[in-house]
Amino acid sequence: MPQKKTRQDAPPLEGDPHVELSALRDGTILTSSADGAPYLYQGGRRKRILSPAVVLAAGVDVHPSKVQQVTLSEEELQRIPAAGPLAPAGTRQFDSGLMHLGANHWMRTWGVLDLGTGQVAAQTRTATFTWFGGYHGATYVIFSDANDAPVFQSGLHRYGVDGTVIGTSDRTDAWWESMPPADTARVARHAVFLTWAPDSFDKILGRWNESGGKVASLIARMAAVAAVFAG
Repeated sequence: MPQKKTRQDAPPLEGDPHVELSALRDGTILTSSADGAPYLYQGGRRKRILSPAVVLAAGVDVHPSKVQQVTLSEEELQRIPAAGPLAPAGTRQFDSGLMHLGANHWMRTWGVLDLGTGQVAAQTRTATFTWFGGYHGATYVIFSDANDAPVFQSGLHRYGVDGTVIGTSDRTDAWWESMPPADTARVARHAVFLTWAPDSFDKILGRWNESGGKVASLIARMAAVAAVFAG
C-alpha cells in the first residue's frame, strides 16, 4: 500500500510542528513572531486584533482550555488572506504600527474608541533593541473632526525602558481615557504621536494649544521630536 504523502503547500506552523495551516479553525488567535501583532482567524482570513475587548465582543471563547493560539512567521501570515481589522459596530480603532524612533528605539500605540460611551482603551509598546541604550518615550492621541479641528486630546503617557543587557527593554502598558459621549459623533480622524523627547514634545504641545489651529499644523511642528501616524 503506498504511503500517504504530506501536503507540500501547508508546512507545519511555527511553534507547533503538528499543526498545518489547513488545520486552523475559526477562532484561532494568530500571533506574528516578527512584531507580536495578534490576529483572529475567521472564515479562512486573518483579522487584526486591536483590543482584547473586541475579541470578546465577537463571541470568541478565550478560555485557555478552548482557544487555539499559534505563533506564525511573517511569511506564514502572508499566506493567509487578510481582512479588515476585527471591529464590532460602534467603535473606532487606531494603530500606529511599530514605528522606529531612531537609535533602534521603537514604539507602538493601538486601541479602540467606543463611540457609545466615549471610552478610549489603548495599549502602548515601548522597546529598545540596543545593549545599553535605554530611553524614555511617550505617546499622545488626538481625535479630530472633518475640518481637522481637535475634538479630544489624550494625556501624555510616558514610559521608560533600559538597554537589553541592563533591565526591562521591552514593555507594553495599557491606559484608558474618557471622551464626552456627545463628542464622539464629530470624530472623523485620529493622529497617534510617538515621541522620544517627551519634555520637548510637551512644550511644543503647550504652545500649539495656546495658539489653536488644525491638527496638521501640530504634526508639522512635531516632526523633529516625534513619529506620527494619522488615520
